[in-house]
Amino acid sequence: MNSRFGSLFLQLSPVEKRSFSHFIASPFFNQQDILEQLWEYLSSFYEQHEVLPEKVYLFGKLYQNKAYNDQQMRLLISRLYQKLLAYLAYEEAVSSAAQMKLYEAQALRKKQLDKHFQRSLAQAQSKLEEEGYRNAEYWQFNFQLQLEGSRNVSKTQYSGQEALQSLSNTLDLSYFTAKLRHICLLLTHQKVYQSEFDIGMLDEILNYISSKELLQEPAIACYYYYYHTLIEPENGEHFQHFKRSLFEHSQQFPQEEIRDLFLLAINYCVKKGNSGSQAFIHEMLDLYKAGLATDVFLDQGELSHFTFHNIATAGLKTKEYKWVGTFIEGYKNRLPKQHRESSYSFNQARLAYAQGQYETALPLLQKANYRDLLLNLAAKTLLLKIYYELDEFDLLNAHLDAMKNFIRRKAVIGYHRTNYLSIVRFTKKLVNSNLYDRERRKSLREQIQAAEVLTEKEWLLEQL
Repeated sequence: MNSRFGSLFLQLSPVEKRSFSHFIASPFFNQQDILEQLWEYLSSFYEQHEVLPEKVYLFGKLYQNKAYNDQQMRLLISRLYQKLLAYLAYEEAVSSAAQMKLYEAQALRKKQLDKHFQRSLAQAQSKLEEEGYRNAEYWQFNFQLQLEGSRNVSKTQYSGQEALQSLSNTLDLSYFTAKLRHICLLLTHQKVYQSEFDIGMLDEILNYISSKELLQEPAIACYYYYYHTLIEPENGEHFQHFKRSLFEHSQQFPQEEIRDLFLLAINYCVKKGNSGSQAFIHEMLDLYKAGLATDVFLDQGELSHFTFHNIATAGLKTKEYKWVGTFIEGYKNRLPKQHRESSYSFNQARLAYAQGQYETALPLLQKANYRDLLLNLAAKTLLLKIYYELDEFDLLNAHLDAMKNFIRRKAVIGYHRTNYLSIVRFTKKLVNSNLYDRERRKSLREQIQAAEVLTEKEWLLEQL
């Protein structure tokens, strides 16, 4: 099977497969009946067996009693792949009612049907406003609409001058919103990867935005304040402006973009929280709550298990245990199936542990199958803390030895290897050292505090 076709086919949703069946059956899009047959045999086989069929099988279904011809079969699959690409492009084109109306208006202008053209252009503008977005793409599309309209505008001096000025203003907004977003992307990348970029006209853009009072535009405000949050992280006022803009304008961005903006704000809170500012853990939980209320973090109706864990962590750190319990129950069925039971039971165990219900937490940790390596290690870490709290030191020592072997056997590398081996080592010292000896206790405390990579540092120090 053609690897390009196979990888694309496996990414199609059931709805897309059904829709493509209609597409390939339409004489307007496809005049080769054999491609429709090939699709029917291929998709039917996959529905029954959940694997793609071999080319020989498909050739036999299409050309009974004929010797297999690999080149002919490859050509057919390649043609079907091209039809599938055409279908996806068509779906993208028709997904925006405003874009379709603009295409319609352009065609009517070329036919010199002025009244029809004006009607379609007005409908395109109306459809754009109905979408409710005010991001860079909104202004870019608005510019396209005005540009199209200017080609048919009345030739009087007043209306021509007015249209040209509006076109210029819209082009400015289109550029500034897109440029600010890209500046924030560059600076975020620069901080993570220590890269250097020539941003271009940065000071001029910021000064122009301030002088022209453009901060009333949602996209400009969000990215402007996020830019200042990035370059002046110690100035909490910039972050508060950014957060307020997010909350006020979240409905005016497409879901993917507003999710990215929320994650930028959350990452800022994580960094501030890691540097010791507990107030930002509460800020982070506020962001998560606001995002959940508007389904910002959902992707095709699902919540990733990483986001699920992070939200529970923020709630546990702020001791909002009742809210965390409601969240875990409420979003369990939003988790991807392959992570549902393990993520649910692990976070229930974390909640029980945080409330001192160790006997409740133990079976929750033991019943789940933690296939994800890092989740498995997190569960093992929680288990060692429970054994310690219950004074089950024989079980704890055996568990620490098994955990150390697990880390080496699974070839955990880099940061995670250092972290979890440090947790094992310091927990062993905690259990097996004579902590009534003041000097030993002081020495162990200094070692724990000096460890650069140690996620359980706070817990270990608490035990001392």
